[in-house]
Order: sequence, then C-alpha cells, then structure tokens
Amino acid sequence: MTEERRHAVLSLGIPLVRTEDGSSPRLGLDLLEQAPWHSESVTTVLRDFRYALLPGPDGDPVDHLGRVDSAVVSPDVDVLIVHIVGHGELAEERSEKLYVLDGSGRRLARPVASWIELIEDHPDDHRPMTLFILDVCYAGEPAVRAWHGRMNVARRRAWVLAATGPKDTAFGYRLSRAVVRVLEKYRNREVRFDPSVRYIPPSTVYQEIDRTVNDLIAEVPGSLPQSIITSLVPAHVDLSQLPFFPNPAYGETPADGLPGDLPPEIARLTDWAWDPEHFMRRGGGGEPVGRDWSEGYFSGREKELGELSAWLDDAEAGPRVRTVTGKPGSGKSALLGVLVCAAHPLLRRHTRRLWHRLDGPVPGENGRLAVVHARRLGLDQITAALARQLRPDSPAAASGGAANPADHLYGLLPDDGPPVTVVVDALDEADRPEDIVAALLLPLAQRAREPGSRLRLLVSTREDGRFRSLLALARDGGGCTDLSAASPDTVRQGVASYVERLLRDDGPYARGSRSAARAALADAVAERLVGRGDELQWGEFLAAGLYVHYLLAAEEPCDTPEEAAALGGRVPLGLPELLELDLMRHSGEPHLRPVLTALAFAQGRGMPERVLAHAASAFTEDPGREPLPLPQLYEVLDRKARFYLRREVDDDGTTLYRLFHEGLAQWLQANAPGPAGTPPAGGAGAPVPPAVTADAQEGTP
Repeated sequence: MTEERRHAVLSLGIPLVRTEDGSSPRLGLDLLEQAPWHSESVTTVLRDFRYALLPGPDGDPVDHLGRVDSAVVSPDVDVLIVHIVGHGELAEERSEKLYVLDGSGRRLARPVASWIELIEDHPDDHRPMTLFILDVCYAGEPAVRAWHGRMNVARRRAWVLAATGPKDTAFGYRLSRAVVRVLEKYRNREVRFDPSVRYIPPSTVYQEIDRTVNDLIAEVPGSLPQSIITSLVPAHVDLSQLPFFPNPAYGETPADGLPGDLPPEIARLTDWAWDPEHFMRRGGGGEPVGRDWSEGYFSGREKELGELSAWLDDAEAGPRVRTVTGKPGSGKSALLGVLVCAAHPLLRRHTRRLWHRLDGPVPGENGRLAVVHARRLGLDQITAALARQLRPDSPAAASGGAANPADHLYGLLPDDGPPVTVVVDALDEADRPEDIVAALLLPLAQRAREPGSRLRLLVSTREDGRFRSLLALARDGGGCTDLSAASPDTVRQGVASYVERLLRDDGPYARGSRSAARAALADAVAERLVGRGDELQWGEFLAAGLYVHYLLAAEEPCDTPEEAAALGGRVPLGLPELLELDLMRHSGEPHLRPVLTALAFAQGRGMPERVLAHAASAFTEDPGREPLPLPQLYEVLDRKARFYLRREVDDDGTTLYRLFHEGLAQWLQANAPGPAGTPPAGGAGAPVPPAVTADAQEGTP
C-alpha cells in the first residue's frame, strides 16, 4: 500500500496593530481584526481532513516570514497548506511582485514568489507538495508567474489558490469563509465523493469555492465583485491526483456486509488498480446475499474450471490466447475470480477458504500473472496497472500514455523463465473497450501466438460486435470458453448446488430439520431457471442468487419439500418481476421506487447524487416535490437499491448511478407515474418529465 502522506497546515491571520491613538498604521487600510479568527476556522476544518497544525518556531511568534520559510522546507511534511489572511501589496512600478504586510503595515522582507522559488528551485531536495491559499489583495500575482506557468506540471510542487486576480482587491475574508463552507459540506457528507477516489479533484473544490464566493457576494446587496484565481496549467492536464483534499469517504466499503480491511500486500494491489477485492467477491459467490467472500459459495463450472486451471499450471500449454464469454450473470467473473485467487501468490493464502473445498481442481501458485479488472478503466489505466505488476520496482515503467501500449507492455516482460499470463476481466465494462482491444489486447494476442512468445492472454467479456476480432482469434485457436453453451444438465446441477449452499450456511434453511425442504427448493429453482433458459436474458447463477436474497429476507421458510418446491418454482424469469418482489418487500420505504424510476431516465454514464435527489422527488406523492433529504437518499443508494445499481466515478470524483440492466430501465420508464403521483405516462421511450429536467438542472453542482 502507498505509504500514508503526512499532511500539515500553517495558517496565518495577520491583522494590523492599532497605533497609540487607536487608528490603523496604514492610512486607508482596514485593521482586519477578524483575520486570526478566520485563520483558526480554516485550521479547524482542515484538521478533519487529516491535517496537523504545524507547530510554530521557538522564536518570535510574529516572524511570519520565518514561519513560512521553515514550513516549505519541512522534512517531516509531505503535503502542506499555507493559508494567509491579511493584507497584500504589489511592488508597483518596480518588480510588480506581491508582498504580504505585517502587523505594522510594512512588507515582509521577501515576496510571496520567493516561497514558490524556495520550493521549485531545489528539485533534488525534499519539499512538501504545497498549496498557498492567499486571502489577500492582489493574491493572483504569484499564480500567474510566467516561469511557473511554463514549468512541467508533473514536476510542480507549489500551487496557488488566490482570492483575487493579480490586479484586484479582496473583500470580507470571502476566500477563507468559502474554503470553510465547502470543506464543511464535504466533511458532513452534504456532497459525497466515491470511496474509490483517494483525493477530491482540486478543480472540483475550486469550482465549489468560486460558487460560494459568489454566494457570499449575493448575500450582501451592493457588494463589490470578486473572483478567485488558481495556478495556470495547460487545459489538457489532469490534476485529480493532487493530494491537497483527502476524500473523507475514501476506502469505505458500502454497507453490504463485505470486508474492507486487507493485508498490506493485497491493499497495494488495489493501489495498482487491478482490484483484488473484485476477484475475491466474485469468486466467493456470496455477494447477491450480502455475505463474506471467504465462505466460498462458488458452484458448478467444474469442467471450465478444470480446463483453465490445467492451462494456468502448464506454462507451455496452448492455446496462447483464451477468452471466457457468456451472458450477464452467467459466472464469467466468478470463474476468473476463483482462478486468480487460487493462483496469485499474494492472494492464495489469504483466500484459501474461498477455493480449497471446491469440487473441481484449482490452479497451483503462479508467480507469472498480471491481472486487471477492466471495469471503469481506460486504455492508459489498464496499461499502467499491468505495467506496475510487471515492473513493480520501476514507477517510470507504469507512467502510462505510451505511444504503443502493446509494445510497451511486451517490452516489460522478463526475458527468462516461463511466459507471463495477462488476465483481463470485464472488458465489456471498460471505458471505450473498443480502443483497448484495438490498441492493446489484439496486438498482445497476436504477439502471444508467435513462436517462443513470452506472453499468454486470458480475457473475459460478453459477446459484443466490438470484440469480434479478439473473440474470433481465440475461437480459431480453440481457446473460447462460452459459459452460455454449457449443457443444461451441467448448469442445472451447478445452480442447484449454489442455491443449496447459500441456504445451508445461514438463515432459516440452515436447520437440519429443513434439509429436505432446502434440497427441494434448490432443485426447483434450478429446474425453472435452466429449463426456461431461452426466456432468461441474464445468467442463471445471478438470478438464483438474487432470488435467494429475496427468499431469505421476505418469505417465511418452508418446512416440507412440497412447499419448498412450489416456492422454488415461482422464481421470476424476468428482472422486472424480481424487482416487483423486492419493491413489495420494501413497501414501507417510500423513496425506493422514486429513486429507481429517476435512474431509469439517466443518460450517458449515470446520474450524480445531488441531481438524483431532485429527479427522484418528481416521482413521489408529494406535490411540493422538495428534493429528497440526502441522508434518506444515501440509505436507499447504499442499502435498499444497491442490487440494481451500476456505479461509476465522474470526472469531479463524485459517484454516478444508473440501473444495471436496460430492460429494468425500460420497464420503470413505462410504469413511471406522472406528476404528483398520477398514473403512468406509458411507453418505454417516454420522455423525462419536465419536473425532472427543471429540478435536476437546479440541483446540478
């Protein structure tokens, strides 16, 4: 795991000291007597974001220059915020540089730019990554220094958030007040960021601060205008990994009963973006009923598991390129999850309970694996994740953005020993997967088929025209494992075993007196799902798991095999029918259906929470249509609706939500109530009600 960075804050509130007659030492300058209070407010809120107060020097407590000089070279700090609220002054008709004024109204001995130079002019010495928050007049001057703007952004260690432009004045402590308001909003989860995002993107924070400054201006009629300014960077540069604003929700696991603590060696793999928990959860098979992955519910697929295990164990075995396909929920990720957990050296011991009691063979330990879960990742991210695993001691190798990513990765393969097997799961859920196939996977597959190649490739994906060339290449070599083509009898046995294990381990059917009922229920579920496979648009295993979830949560247990068989025979074949069962179970939760209905109209990658709070209100029975209270929305998203959601991370670090199945979205659209609870408008393609559009625009961050 990446070593925890040490964050510190130095906040200086510098008022002017009254003269003997009680006036300001500088004619025309306000005393700014509230500056220390605003300084303390900024320090207080930053403490909730893991910032420690930087201790002052033993000498003069008002040696502001010395305190900043000491802070920006501190050997014990990795990330530093220097906040200054007071007076600023330009050296007009001379250098035009910005100086901070001390309590007597005199300029400090050196300009603000000298602190930036003290950081940037010593590239071989440790310097904290530093953000200067300057709530002074003319604060934008150091933000637009020409030499700093020309500097390679990746090497910059000094950044500026300024209250005004380089020629403008600041008023009313607005920047300091806005910083506190925005960070308090993040701390209190009035705005949430995705748990996978370590740091809130600075652009998101700056935009929110700018809006808040404008709000402060609007609160006092006749106030003079003011606009913040930040360090200048090229428009294409991504600053999302700057570490100034830690995400309070980072690393939190949704309330789904799944573990969040991992050994450090496995957590490091999470930092490398290959998502080991995905393989552990899918391989465990307990996710549909909210159980720990380590119980090991994987069932069926013995033939496929045996073939792929033998292939992984024999480095010289062909074919060199393999794919696993099948409809959604057929077990592609579960199969790869078991293989990866059993074979990867860092996962094998930790996940032993997951795979050791399986009926079929599993692979042995394999130190020549590079693995990635492709969901939500783009070409550069997948390339970087694999490169980090191939060369963990060379950060430069994983910098991403290679002109030819396939050649770049192939060049990182070891020259001796067995070939490396690259495993890519959920290709169809990646960002622009067609680009990943064209630029990375297809060239790698062709290299893998060359005599003496140092590479083998295993990819899982749904059948899709975008992947036709890759799937055809695998099929030509006899390397395509299609889970949807398995024999019905084999699938039926696997589904029955899966349901029986889920029922046996916990809940009312775990009792020995219900063993016969449990077996009858499992057999009936499997018979209906597999016997009607042509009508089932999603995988038998996923359908079975979700139905068991419903049975354990809502239905009274059956005591006789006959009752259990009848209950198992009622498993819905369609996702909408299963949704109706779940909605009936949550009849006391008035916000669940409105939230799901609003998400049925989500466009593109999904809908953010603040928009969803407004959009869902259009489908409630409240004619006033106030936005849903955020705590109630969070409860629905994190618990009651989570089975039906897909989540993605937006560019601003927040979470986007959409329904995981288009058939579900169409059904909810067709059955969406009109304004104020009127009957459904009808039609799967019904337009978004005007109230949704208007309220969503109002709620857009």
